[in-house]
Amino acid sequence: MDSVPELSESAPELALSQTLARHGPSDARSQLSSDGIRSLAQSGSTSINAAVVVGDLRMSGLLIREALSASLFARYLIGFTEAVRGLAIDFDGWFDKFTGDGFIAFWIYHDEDEVVHTLPGFCRSVLPASDALVDNLKRNSRNFPVGVGLSIGIDAGPCELVRVGEALTIVGSPIVGATRMVSGARAGQALINVGIGSVFERQRGRLEAVGVRLTRQVVPTKEYPQGQEAYEMEFAGSASKARVASPLPD
Repeated sequence: MDSVPELSESAPELALSQTLARHGPSDARSQLSSDGIRSLAQSGSTSINAAVVVGDLRMSGLLIREALSASLFARYLIGFTEAVRGLAIDFDGWFDKFTGDGFIAFWIYHDEDEVVHTLPGFCRSVLPASDALVDNLKRNSRNFPVGVGLSIGIDAGPCELVRVGEALTIVGSPIVGATRMVSGARAGQALINVGIGSVFERQRGRLEAVGVRLTRQVVPTKEYPQGQEAYEMEFAGSASKARVASPLPD
C-alpha cells in the first residue's frame, strides 16, 4: 500500500506563495533565492538587500481634524494606498504596509545599480497620484493648511524579510534611514540617503537623460537637526521645487 505523502512542507510553501502574491510582483518568488524561499517558509524570515521607500502625507493629523467627513477621508486614503501598492508592483517592487498616513515599499536587489532603474520611475509616478489625493482632501476640508502633500525618503542596505501571519514586512537600518530622510523632506520632495545616493550619483548622466535631476544637500532631519548629507531627486516638469537646505559645496 502506497504511503500518504507528507504535507508539512507543501502547506507552508502554499501559504507563502499566497503571501508573496499579496505583497510582491509577479516574479516575487524568482527575486528570492531557493534558500531564501525555504527559510521564509520554514522559519519565517530571510536576509535580503533592499531599497526602501517611505512615503508620508504631510499635515495628515491636522487634515483629519478638519475633515468634513471622516468616512470620505478614510476612503481617499485607502484609494491612494491601493494606487501606491499597484505602482510599486508595476515597478517590480514590494508593498510592505500602509502606515496610517503613508506607506512603506521596498525593492530587493542583488546589485545596487538595479535600484537606479526602478525607483525614479516609481517616485515620478507616485507623486502625481498623491496630488490627486491632496485635491480630494481639499474638497473634504473645512480649512486647508499650506504644506500638505506627500514626502518621500529612500535608503538601502541589508534587511530581514519577515513573515508575520499572512503578511510580509521588512526590518533593518534602511527603514530607519528612509524614515530620517522623509522627516527632512517637504511635501512633494524625494530625498535619498547619501549612501545609496552615491549609486545614483554614479549614473547621473543616464538619469538626467530621462529627466531626473540630483542635488546633493545638507538636510536637517528629526535625529540630526544640525543636518546630514542627502540627495534630492527631482523630475522634469514636476511642480515641486521645495528645498530644505542649501547644496553642498563642491
